[in-house]
Amino acid sequence: MITYIKRNWKPLVLAFLFSTIASIVAVRVQFLKGDVLDYALTNNRDNTLKYGLLLGLFIILEIGFYYLYDLSKGRFIVNSIKGVRFDYFASLLSKAYPEFLKKKHGEYIARFTNQMELIENQYFSIIPLLAEILIKIVTVSIFLFILDFRLAIVTLILLTTPLYIPKLVEKKLERAQEKFVHQFENHINKVSDWLSGFEVIKNFLVEHIIKEKFKISNDLTMEKNLRKKEMGYLTRTISAFLSYFSHFIILVFAAYLVLVGDFTAGNFFVAVGMIDQLSYPIISLSYFIQDLISVRPVNKSILESIHEKPMTQGSIDIDKRDFSDIELDGITFSYGEEEPILNNLNLQFSDNKRYLLKGPSGSGKTTSMNLLLDYFKPDEGSVKINQVNVSEIKNLNELITVMRQDSILFQDTLRHNITMYQDISDERLIATLRDVGLANYGSSEKLNGLVDEKGTNFSGGEKRRITLARSLLRETPVLILDEPLANLDEENAKAIESLILKIKDRTVIIISHQFSQENLGKLDGVVDFS
Repeated sequence: MITYIKRNWKPLVLAFLFSTIASIVAVRVQFLKGDVLDYALTNNRDNTLKYGLLLGLFIILEIGFYYLYDLSKGRFIVNSIKGVRFDYFASLLSKAYPEFLKKKHGEYIARFTNQMELIENQYFSIIPLLAEILIKIVTVSIFLFILDFRLAIVTLILLTTPLYIPKLVEKKLERAQEKFVHQFENHINKVSDWLSGFEVIKNFLVEHIIKEKFKISNDLTMEKNLRKKEMGYLTRTISAFLSYFSHFIILVFAAYLVLVGDFTAGNFFVAVGMIDQLSYPIISLSYFIQDLISVRPVNKSILESIHEKPMTQGSIDIDKRDFSDIELDGITFSYGEEEPILNNLNLQFSDNKRYLLKGPSGSGKTTSMNLLLDYFKPDEGSVKINQVNVSEIKNLNELITVMRQDSILFQDTLRHNITMYQDISDERLIATLRDVGLANYGSSEKLNGLVDEKGTNFSGGEKRRITLARSLLRETPVLILDEPLANLDEENAKAIESLILKIKDRTVIIISHQFSQENLGKLDGVVDFS
């Protein structure tokens, strides 16, 4: 995390500066209080009034400089965590798709919520606070030595004893934090699954079962959270006891200095004020050290993700205009230790041809295309484009567009959902919308309209047409349509089928088990996976 501190050094330096000035002014306030008391006890009205006004001025200055410190501190914290969030998200986007799928969405969400919050509150927020406390300790200690070196030595020895407590339980604090973070990720994974399957839960009337499962998972998560907090509370209680006991001893010593005549009433008042200013920061220092220790596993986990090198891609670029063919030669593939889902599969796809892969669910249709996309490696055989193994092709995603069964739409304008942020003219957009049967959306006003979360303001057929328009506009030499007719009524299915058959100037591979018999003859090839 040092990188993010360095990036935001300016507000941090300003926070240090304002904190230093505020600490010096705060100590001066304590001395002015003593002066006011001493002059009041001697009935010196003029000096009492003079130093009283001066005291008021310094109090205003103290408040002002602490406000400037808070502003600088806030800017440092926000900018630092903003950088971590961006770099983490950028690292996710740099992953290859199969690499991304190694973790569940809930784990990624947990890192954006719980773990980022921990880093913000227990690391970046602590850095300027630590600086503030250390500055205050140094400042107050210097003026304590000026006031009386004996009192200063006794104060520093006794008040620093609570600082050793967090170090003694360092490993336990880290383990407690790790267990909570791990359980929180598991819990978020389950919640994410349940929310995704909300309709199924309601339709099958299993709310009571899901509630019980949530209760078990939530109870376990909060139990880990409580264990983490209990460890912190115990450490803080011991630190607080030592600090207050030390405070008591120091006050007794200051009172002794008054009795022997080494201190005036004003000096005692100043000493009490400065010891108060010193004792709370030292107690806080113990707490903050504890937070820094406990957040270390989280920092490490996030930084490892940010610095994780993405899967290496190939080094060969194939120009889209040079595309000629796809070949799957002798492919055998299985998921883990299971029986092979593909066994000695041979396929050939040529430029500007349309093919259908049909067969029952689980027969390997989609798997064969995932091998073409280099999401998985075949156990045997090779997958090639233009006689180049797909694992060696650097720009593979520039050659292939995939339209999946699930119509993925984003909370953005309809225009951006179709163009995917590419610069495409309205004329071309409107023409494509007309081609896919969405002529009613072919206006600037409709294109700039917002799409709700998951596209809930569109019907299933409309969403399928929108994603088809998106795929057509990309103009890659290969277009894979994975179950484009699934979950559509007969009328919509026939309309989409007709649209697909009109696609030209690219290789189209359709994965479907329900393509109409009357249109099979219009295809250039049909592969049956049955």
